[in-house]
Amino acid sequence: MKEFFLILFFGKAVLLTPVPIDLHGRVEMVPPEPIKAITSGASIEIDVSSKITWDGKENILDFRKRVAELFPSGTITASLVRPDSSELALVYEGFYSISKDDVRLSLYAPNGVPTGIEFTKVIVDSTIELNGIQIIWKNYMD
Repeated sequence: MKEFFLILFFGKAVLLTPVPIDLHGRVEMVPPEPIKAITSGASIEIDVSSKITWDGKENILDFRKRVAELFPSGTITASLVRPDSSELALVYEGFYSISKDDVRLSLYAPNGVPTGIEFTKVIVDSTIELNGIQIIWKNYMD
C-alpha cells in the first residue's frame, strides 16, 4: 500500500533531453535537479519513435521482430551517477513499450534501482546509431 501512495503522489517521468538528439556512442546529461527512485523499478526510457512505430495494422509478432532487429539486447547501456561518482548500471535487454504515438526502449538495473539515493548525472552509451531520440527518467514502475 505504501508503494501505491509513493507512486501516486511522487511518481513522474523526467525528460532528460528537452529536444531530440542523435546518439551513437556516449552522451552525458545533468538533470536540473538530482533524480532518485521511489521504487526499485525506476528506469531510463529511450523514445525511438522517430525510427520505428507500430500502426496497429502490422502483426504484433512481426513488429516485435523488427524491434529486436533494429535494437538488439545489450546494445544500449546507461549509468546513474551519484555525487560521490559511484555508478549504477542499467541495460537494455529487449524490453520496450508501445502506444499509439510512441515506442520506448526500457533500460533497467539488474537488481533494481536503490530507493532514496540521489543521482546527479545520467550517462547513456549506444553501439547502434539512434537519431532523433529522447531520453526519459521513468520513476513509477516496479
